[in-house]
Amino acid sequence: MCLTALLIPAGLALFLLAAVLLVQGARQNHRGKLFSSVGILAILAAGCAVMMEFITRPL
Repeated sequence: MCLTALLIPAGLALFLLAAVLLVQGARQNHRGKLFSSVGILAILAAGCAVMMEFITRPL
């Protein structure tokens, strides 16, 4: 319970950062911001997959 209480706000903050970078990169045509946004989203997807594996694993 404590782990999810720590990771959910951090994940939401990273998702918000990725969304801002994606919008700024698209508007300014800045490839670095777009790649950073995609990287952050990939890290979040991997973390979500690992977290779901541990949550759904039977004890």
